[in-house]
Amino acid sequence: MTDLYSRRSFIAGVLAAGTLSTTAGYFLTRRSPVELTLATGADATGARDLLIRMWNALHPDITVVAEVISSSTQDQYNKFTQTRADIYNLDVIHIPRFVAEERITPISPGNNISLLAPLKRACQVAGSADDYWAVPFNADVGMLFRRITDKRAIDDPPTLREALAAGGRQLVGQLDTGGAQTDEAYVVNVLEHALAQDDAVVAEDGTLSFSLGQWRTALEPLAEALRTKQVWAEAGEDPATATFGQQNLRYLRNWPVTYRALDRSERLKPGTADIRVGPLPVGILGGQSLAVAKASEHRDEAEQVIHFLTDTPAQKLLTSFGFAPTGLDAYIDPVLETSTPHLKAIRNAVDQSRPRPAHRNYPAFAKAFKEHTYAYLYRREQLSQRFIQDMQEALK
Repeated sequence: MTDLYSRRSFIAGVLAAGTLSTTAGYFLTRRSPVELTLATGADATGARDLLIRMWNALHPDITVVAEVISSSTQDQYNKFTQTRADIYNLDVIHIPRFVAEERITPISPGNNISLLAPLKRACQVAGSADDYWAVPFNADVGMLFRRITDKRAIDDPPTLREALAAGGRQLVGQLDTGGAQTDEAYVVNVLEHALAQDDAVVAEDGTLSFSLGQWRTALEPLAEALRTKQVWAEAGEDPATATFGQQNLRYLRNWPVTYRALDRSERLKPGTADIRVGPLPVGILGGQSLAVAKASEHRDEAEQVIHFLTDTPAQKLLTSFGFAPTGLDAYIDPVLETSTPHLKAIRNAVDQSRPRPAHRNYPAFAKAFKEHTYAYLYRREQLSQRFIQDMQEALK
């Protein structure tokens, strides 16, 4: 136990040193100092702040200050646009709206970072192979955690569909909501359960099916499991993780970054031999990407910072803190493969993931989707054609 996590700390240190050694190309000579503002959400791991401190230590003439904006995913757009920023750290669902309102400007990723295909599709400028609206900082995708009580037993990773059908109330996910702070987690989880039954309800590019019958069929197993209390429904990632531990459940749906803290706490339990992670196999794509604010007076400097924060050494450091990396090099690094046994599963999950609808009016879609599906799942109000119409109206 101690060796496992001291080794991870050592790996993080080595990767940090590797990042430092690659910064020679980033040095710029200036006559007057520049301070850049990065508008971003919170990061409980400390990895992002470590990278920023490294940049600032090496570039005293071009420093970065993180403006941490604590908000729900849904209202992050409004909070970000009220901040005078040079760089935005955008959730993937916000990129289309920032583009439509001309708040960000294209950038070309640096250093051949070999981005995975779904991340490219989410960030590329249409019709351009080289220009991106934002450069992926970290990937994210829904994963299925499972508790192992006997390492000698056969352990075939289940699908989300199989975990739901197993019964015995052994699966917990973010299938309830308590308001704006947890609405998006609910939307993502319900979409993943629908995809587990029918992967045609959301296409590779995020296009939705508008077949009412298809949605009814895809969501019926989840509705039945909730009605018969065969699945735990929590509002948000942290409550779901807490229930998984307190109830000694077998399955948990959550994001990859959850693994590090969860594994540390669960391995202390005498009845838990291991915590393992597998793909859903069709999870919803998440993650954050760095974009240059169009209003910034320091575009060149902002681009240099973004290249540093998204380069391969930075990706490897983020991976050592539990984040899903964006580029191929981090996934095939032998040190990371050893320290993160589920790294291949994360890559497979990202490759097979589906994005949410890439549309400037995504919040309106999410609101309509949440209201209709919640009424169906919890109040037994049958999905009607109005459900389809409201989604179509939001995505015009």
